[in-house]
Amino acid sequence: MRILLVDDESSIKRLVSDLVSDAGYDFSYAEDGLEALSIVERENVDLIIMDVMMPHLDGFSTCREIRSRGLTVPIIFLSAKGDIVDKGIGFQAGGDDYMVKPFDPRELMMHVEAHLRRTQMASIDARPKSETISIGRFVINLKQYRVSKDGQPVKLTLKEFKIFSALAENPGVVLSKDELIERAWGKEFVGETSSITVFIKKLRSKIEDDPSDPHIIQTVWGVGYRLEPEAC
Repeated sequence: MRILLVDDESSIKRLVSDLVSDAGYDFSYAEDGLEALSIVERENVDLIIMDVMMPHLDGFSTCREIRSRGLTVPIIFLSAKGDIVDKGIGFQAGGDDYMVKPFDPRELMMHVEAHLRRTQMASIDARPKSETISIGRFVINLKQYRVSKDGQPVKLTLKEFKIFSALAENPGVVLSKDELIERAWGKEFVGETSSITVFIKKLRSKIEDDPSDPHIIQTVWGVGYRLEPEAC
């Protein structure tokens, strides 16, 4: 991932360059807004750290121009001005964050990491998802809420379906009771996590070859449940 610093102070350049490189990211540098615009046109930049007061084109104007070009790269402003008016101008210009100089280098990298994580998660969520999951003898249609085993339909309740599909989307991964409850009931669920045990038992009675000796949905004691792909 590439981070672009836009700042005409050589001391800031040295500091941020070391921070970014030590964190394992690629580093690009521009002394002013005009140079920054040229860089974002020819390079894939994942995050911009930008000073506000610069020659030729200030940070706020540069940010507005970047946004006018349809670029959504996260922008963190650095500025010696910390009053609320300046911060408001920065956010209105399209900035995502605002840090006041002098700043703690560790805090800057915390902000950088947080924005990069958000960007990565948004990218994952935006990927087109398949309508079906095929795993072993099972086919799960996520749009029609249908499950088949060996080509034969398996009748599941809505909550059973949500639990089974959550496990099937993460084969071999242990999901906690809380994670399964959130998937089946939503974040607003209020109740005992032991209720998930009842639904797992009902689910096993419908999908396991021998519900008394389950192999497909395995219990990981003290943690949660795992779907074993090799048993499907």
